[in-house]
Amino acid sequence: MLPDVIFVGPTKCGTTWIDAYLRTRPEVVLPEKTKETFFFDKVFSRGVEWYRAQFPDRDGIRVEVAPSLFHKPEARAALLQTAPKTKVVIMLRDPWDRAVSHYFHYRKAGEARLPLAEMAQRFPDVVEASLFHKHAQAWEEAFPGQVSYLSYAQLRTDPDGLCAALCEVMGLDYVAPPGSLSQRQVNAAAVPRNALAARMGRRSAEWLRRAGAHQVVNVLRQTRLKKLLFAGGQVEGERQAVRAQVSTLGMIAPDHAQMRDFLAARGEVRP
Repeated sequence: MLPDVIFVGPTKCGTTWIDAYLRTRPEVVLPEKTKETFFFDKVFSRGVEWYRAQFPDRDGIRVEVAPSLFHKPEARAALLQTAPKTKVVIMLRDPWDRAVSHYFHYRKAGEARLPLAEMAQRFPDVVEASLFHKHAQAWEEAFPGQVSYLSYAQLRTDPDGLCAALCEVMGLDYVAPPGSLSQRQVNAAAVPRNALAARMGRRSAEWLRRAGAHQVVNVLRQTRLKKLLFAGGQVEGERQAVRAQVSTLGMIAPDHAQMRDFLAARGEVRP
């Protein structure tokens, strides 16, 4: 079976929380060994049978939470080729805040402190994944009538309301998130104690995933190793400094204006 619903992201928009909530729902079938298979953007050559095998063999609504897909045309084309009837869900977030959070994604992975614009030059997805109108429009064209939107801001302020909206989009009966999930911090940022060790840990995890060893990565994530590699000091001062630089990301403002007009015309939620 191929996915009935796929959450395409983008990254840093609460998709880990959504995956955790959906795993509390017995009628939802998600990849068994990992949150994200990376099938449509990184390992499409493995074939559809490999992808099917990532899901448990039981009845239910098949879902993947795959935030790396949002800004990648090749991933969109692969999904359209493989599962053209899939319902697509996009998470909306203030694009500048999302870019700042993505900056700290790389900082947590061991990258040096840099001006925001320089980090975006080194890692173009810092900006590209914040171009909501550009990529949402492409998803709408590829999957007409099959694209829905949810709000990261609502997840932060009203997780019960977000879950109600999510259930409506998926055709599920509403079930409130467990108390432990409602109180869980979303997208907390930190910088690692040892940048070199964090970079090595990230690259090792990427290699293991590409080799199909998702379960090994998941086991390691549950140990103290993840905390030793990636935990560290809080970043509020650095966050404020980086947030003050968002005007240097010139492509975001015009795209955001277009997205606001697009959503207003549809009566949709706004990031």
